Amino acid sequence: MKIRVVLDILGLMLVLLGSLMVIPGIVAAVYKEPSGVMALGLSSLITIATGLIIRRIGEKGEVTHKEAFVIVAFAWLLATIFGALPFIFLGLDEIDSLFETMSGFTTTGATILTESDLHGYWIINSTAEDNSLANHLVNTLINYLAGISSGFDKISTPNLIINRYAENTFYGLLFWRAFTQLLGGMSIILLFIAILPHLGVAGRQLYYVDTSREALTPRVRSTAKIFWGIYLGFVAVQTMLLRAAGISLYDSLCTSFTTISTAGFSPLSAGIVAYDNLLIEIILIIFMIVGATNFILHYQLIYKKDLFSYFRDPEFRLYIFLQASATALIVLWDGVDGDLLHKIRLAGFHVVSVGTTTGFTNTFDYVHWSSTANIVIILLMLIGGCAGATAGGIKVLRMLLVQKYARREMMKLLHPNAVIPIKLSGTPVSESVLISVLFFTIMYLIIFFTCTLALTVTESVNQNFDILSAISAVATCMASVGPGLGAVALDFSKVTPLGKMIAIFCMYIGRMEILPVMLLFLPDLWRK
Repeated sequence: MKIRVVLDILGLMLVLLGSLMVIPGIVAAVYKEPSGVMALGLSSLITIATGLIIRRIGEKGEVTHKEAFVIVAFAWLLATIFGALPFIFLGLDEIDSLFETMSGFTTTGATILTESDLHGYWIINSTAEDNSLANHLVNTLINYLAGISSGFDKISTPNLIINRYAENTFYGLLFWRAFTQLLGGMSIILLFIAILPHLGVAGRQLYYVDTSREALTPRVRSTAKIFWGIYLGFVAVQTMLLRAAGISLYDSLCTSFTTISTAGFSPLSAGIVAYDNLLIEIILIIFMIVGATNFILHYQLIYKKDLFSYFRDPEFRLYIFLQASATALIVLWDGVDGDLLHKIRLAGFHVVSVGTTTGFTNTFDYVHWSSTANIVIILLMLIGGCAGATAGGIKVLRMLLVQKYARREMMKLLHPNAVIPIKLSGTPVSESVLISVLFFTIMYLIIFFTCTLALTVTESVNQNFDILSAISAVATCMASVGPGLGAVALDFSKVTPLGKMIAIFCMYIGRMEILPVMLLFLPDLWRK
């Protein structure tokens, strides 16, 4: 293990992360939010400074698979810790800040925010914000400048008007919140290896694709550029469509950031319910499915003009079948009230939202749906979206291979001497891939049940929490969905601090595909 090489790359990642914090800082300045500018600016400086110090300790070198696993695991943790600083500086407590930021970078979309302003946008509790470090520093600056300027109550600077009596808004922080999901969508690591040419071919170890398909190009950097081009192109198209549908530019950007990334944060406390617009919901359904579909299929459409690649792909076909079947089950088994078209609208949107692990909702009534609907929703959470996409969960491809493996084993009981290969699109799948898929699926379920048990213990004194809340909380966090059922249907504010830490762990290990985190505990990984 070349620790100094790991430190060099992690340090560079922090420098880049800190630099990106400038963007929401500019948004805060545009909306005249001095506390937001202070919180994001201070966070940016701390993150960049820490990154530069770590890089001074590290050294450049080739990354092997051992270093890659450590980089992947610690990059997400460091991004969460430093990405939480703006929330902390604006008055949110440390655990809630870590929860909100981990939910962002893992594209989960679960939240602990509960308050909104008169316009329906999320805000931090006014008392907490008034007592925050950022507000204290701003007031100190105002008083200092006021003394210089003969006590003017309002002070103009070239780019910012500071008004101590202005309504507290958090547009800059909410933009950062959505921006973390944009970064997490294609994974922070994939973003950063695209601009690290010194990694070369060794960097392929960072691009840990969980399918048997081959990479698009021989080099990770080229693949990353192609994927990010497709990804950001979809974001731009969706932003324009939402803008044309009547949403403000700010809302269009934030919503597009969290749709293609299948993440689900909304700047509005009511989410998509606030718009109550069928056209907007149709746009979101299309792009949620796009985000949860293997990006290699998008590449084949855009670069090779092959539209039928989607229909030839067995994973995509099964994925669409699952979405349609789940919608039908909820509609037919009295899961939703209203006429047939209304039922299809509500059930269809929610199924796609959960099945893509995005987490948007166009109704709050889903908390009162039938037990059948609840079971279907939890199963969709666990299965998740397609491999090679931004969605979470076990993945449809793995479930397809597990089904094929189970069928083969039953056939071998009838024909013990038969040689029955498992194929995908006519290509045989190796036994090593099958074993890896089975191992992952089993470990995923073991961690799911263990964390559910742990959450029921920590929330045993919580009267709002029941078994449905515990199961859905772990499922939604591990699969990067966001909203759950029961006590966590809308937010995680009612969960105890220890329960939130379990949820943070679930978000982390689920998004990390479990194995890189488990490898950290193997002594062999750290040996030279």
